[in-house]
Amino acid sequence: MTVSAFVSITLFEAFVIITLLYYAFHVLKERQTPKGILIKPLLLYAFPTFLSTAIYMPQYLNKGIERSLFLFVYPLGGYVKKSESLLQTLNLLLLFIGYALIPVVLYKFHKTGELAPLWGGWFEVSIFYSIFSLCALSLFISKGRYFYLFSFFIFVGFVLLSARRSTWIAFGIALLLLAFLLRKHLSFKLVVSLSLLLSLMGGATFYLLVNKEERFRTFYDVLRGNKPLNDETLDKISSLRWQNFKAGMKVIERDIQEKNLLPLLIGHGINAGFVLEPKSPVGSTYESVLFISEFIEGGVLRLLGIAWIFVSYYSFVIRCRLNKQTVLLSPFLLSPSFIFVGSIFTGFWDALLPLYLVWFRMVEDLAMELKG
Repeated sequence: MTVSAFVSITLFEAFVIITLLYYAFHVLKERQTPKGILIKPLLLYAFPTFLSTAIYMPQYLNKGIERSLFLFVYPLGGYVKKSESLLQTLNLLLLFIGYALIPVVLYKFHKTGELAPLWGGWFEVSIFYSIFSLCALSLFISKGRYFYLFSFFIFVGFVLLSARRSTWIAFGIALLLLAFLLRKHLSFKLVVSLSLLLSLMGGATFYLLVNKEERFRTFYDVLRGNKPLNDETLDKISSLRWQNFKAGMKVIERDIQEKNLLPLLIGHGINAGFVLEPKSPVGSTYESVLFISEFIEGGVLRLLGIAWIFVSYYSFVIRCRLNKQTVLLSPFLLSPSFIFVGSIFTGFWDALLPLYLVWFRMVEDLAMELKG
């Protein structure tokens, strides 16, 4: 599953389906109860996602299945036989994949002007290289070899050049979480050095993007007072999210006024932005902030499911304690956070979320032993 995720999304989803079928058979045969702290909140998220799509948007039922049932590969991570050698191998494998994808990303950028790996685009580059960066940093902390530190900065460069602001925020929070979990084992000198270098890289990237991208140039002009903060500049800065926000609010207001109780409870289904009035300015969703887009598609129940997932996950993570011997589990412990934080401005679903959940479940029991 891990290798296929970076090669082909179709191949990855085939692995997910095969794994789900095997797991379902295994559970029925052994009469086992699925385990993991996210099982119940995932159920609360998946139920309205599938039901609302089946009722209101049946033409997208395949996506409804994908965004609900696929998440239940999560418990399978608990069956992986964990060891330090396995975690080291997986970190090294992801480091190798990170380097192997660099020629692909650069070639596609040269040909199309877009940073893209074997599949996907800017967003996939930002998430993939955020994970590769965590692997490189964890290997450096564990092994102390400067090649891994060099790799960390190379990979961070791709995260910054992807210009995905939601991923920048998610990556920054992941680094802060890692520093918090390792707070008794990181030297002050290392933290200061990394912070300064990352700040310099971030500043240089922002300067480059201000000169190259309208979103960043407009934001900079607003900060300097050269342009007013109005609907036009907000739309440029937010990539039409401001328009989406206003359209989404009108949909919600109408549902409340007309007392559309079922859509308020379970939502209008996946890609409802194509058919609702006003239609989404960008097509399928009212992507602006999490509570607007997710509420319209999945209603109150889905929002409660997401909130429960966030509370369960982050309350678990912040109670863990890592050291130089256990830091290699951190990329797998923190990988869901990239999606969770990023979803505040994009959307909760990601095609590789099932893999990140399997990774998390894989190290969940180990991390449980490290809770303070």
